[in-house]
Amino acid sequence: MQQVRRLALAIVGFTVIFLGVVMLVTPGPGWLAILLGLGLLGVEFIWARRLLGLLKKAVAKLACSVFAARKIVDAQSSLSRKDGVQGADADSAELRAAILRSQRSRP
Repeated sequence: MQQVRRLALAIVGFTVIFLGVVMLVTPGPGWLAILLGLGLLGVEFIWARRLLGLLKKAVAKLACSVFAARKIVDAQSSLSRKDGVQGADADSAELRAAILRSQRSRP
């Protein structure tokens, strides 16, 4: 009975992951399905649990950098321009420099 349950979870988990990969290129919540499939596989397989943990850490790090960049952009948009330079090129260069500075200051 234990083998049947393990096999059923594996089939369902891999099917959900496969559908998630398909949804990455078609409309649909692909990453959500992939995480759900890994969660299902993580019930029985330690490698899936570890991979899910790594993905959670990577998503948290990405979200942290995105929100930090957004704070920088919001702060810059409230300041007046002193150099008189206008346009998207100057703004994107400043944003890249600010993101690099914030990444260097992290431990």
